[in-house]
Amino acid sequence: MAVIGVSAVVLIVLAWFLWPAKNAPPAPRDRPDVDETELEAAERDVQEAADEATVRDWGPGTGQKPLP
Repeated sequence: MAVIGVSAVVLIVLAWFLWPAKNAPPAPRDRPDVDETELEAAERDVQEAADEATVRDWGPGTGQKPLP
């Protein structure tokens, strides 16, 4: 009987720790080297692209050949 009680308490504690909080702040975006406006514009360009070939070599290092 004690094993069942201890197991129940452990499960309750785990559920309490793992339950998502309603008032949790969003995760911080600590990326000082990323220009957010440029990133959003690039994401919009990729989403609005006509086909895959037009955005194939987009991104950092575009002077290099895209991967096959």
